[in-house]
Amino acid sequence: MSRLCSLLTTCTMGSLQRVVGCLAAAATLAGCVGSEDEVLPPAMLPSAQLQTAAPPNVFAPGDSLELFVEEDPSFNGTYLIREGGYILVPRIGRVQVSGLDREGAERHITQTLQKGQLAKAKVLVEHLKSGGRPALSSPEAPKIMIYLTGSVAKPGVHLLPLVKNRPMGLYEALLITGGLTRFGHHGKVEILRADNTGRRVRSVVDLRPIRDGKADDPPLSEGDIINVSEKVFGF
Repeated sequence: MSRLCSLLTTCTMGSLQRVVGCLAAAATLAGCVGSEDEVLPPAMLPSAQLQTAAPPNVFAPGDSLELFVEEDPSFNGTYLIREGGYILVPRIGRVQVSGLDREGAERHITQTLQKGQLAKAKVLVEHLKSGGRPALSSPEAPKIMIYLTGSVAKPGVHLLPLVKNRPMGLYEALLITGGLTRFGHHGKVEILRADNTGRRVRSVVDLRPIRDGKADDPPLSEGDIINVSEKVFGF
């Protein structure tokens, strides 16, 4: 760097032609000088990621919020969002949700429950627009089709909306569709998934560490069959 400064000083004392030549040499020398503060140009994103993200679908007065609480089903139900932007939840009172998206409402209700009602809460919410329409029911909204069988509350085919294009988890899908029956085996849930040849591959999932926050919720794939085994009681 001292060589560069000396060169520039010498250049200012010569003729115009010499100055031009010196500046060119200085530019070449400057290109050889490294710097720890050099800022690289930003990486180019794939064209699909350059599209402007859609604004979040937030709750508003007149909409409804469908609430699922794993630890205490007495909180489960559909709540109208009132003019003040809140829902009325038993044993809690007013809970503000207006202006929140689904994930934000889940976090806020979880924190509210854990302040005075539950030591730990697993909360899922669904967004229903005024008139009972799902908030993501437009034809353009991505959905996943799965099949439930065995010891589940609502067996059959289910078309579930995806939020922000994130995968639908196994435990999440079971809670949204009503959960397991009284004798459903949380430790033995089967996923049957078609491979490239069309053959169904079977895997067994234990929901208990997922429920306790100790394991990730495995993502589901289009057309998965979920079979919940029934508990076998020994005598």
